Amino acid sequence: MSTLAELAAASQDLAEAIRGLSPDPGDAMRLLAPLAALQPSEATAGDVVGVAQAAGQAAAAALCRRAALASLARATAEASPPSYEAAVALRDQVCGLLAAEEVVAADAGEDATALALRDLRAAVAEDLTRRAADLARLRTVTVSEPLPALVHAYRLYEDIGRADEVSLQADAADPNFIGGTFRVLVA
Repeated sequence: MSTLAELAAASQDLAEAIRGLSPDPGDAMRLLAPLAALQPSEATAGDVVGVAQAAGQAAAAALCRRAALASLARATAEASPPSYEAAVALRDQVCGLLAAEEVVAADAGEDATALALRDLRAAVAEDLTRRAADLARLRTVTVSEPLPALVHAYRLYEDIGRADEVSLQADAADPNFIGGTFRVLVA
């Protein structure tokens, strides 16, 4: 890579490749979130070379974070959260990452970048808030003895076809023994 433009393009291509290769938007978000929070290591030397190295590392990290944030926002738009609570948690996570980078950009005097990040954060928040409103909420279920998912599905929904959903929501190691306290979608 010989130019900054090539480095920027490579960072964007990497983030989009991560998003594109992930079979599920949730997987893409899990992979992109650490990149969106990337922090460079501290330069050890306090001389001119160390200061220049730190500035270069900070700029490269900002470039990677911003490319990851753009891809993360795209993955968020493709995501299908299963519940209201999942959509709100996703919104808060992604908007938190965007807000943190917005502060970094503003502190660096990159006003146009800070404004673009603010606009992206507002769009992500609006999209997920709108979609969350139409999603079912979770409720907490407490049972005294472990029962099969089929029994829980019938008792909760009068539909044994939702046994896999109950097992997934309860994060059950064995769908034949689901007990204690777990959360399921409201019918």
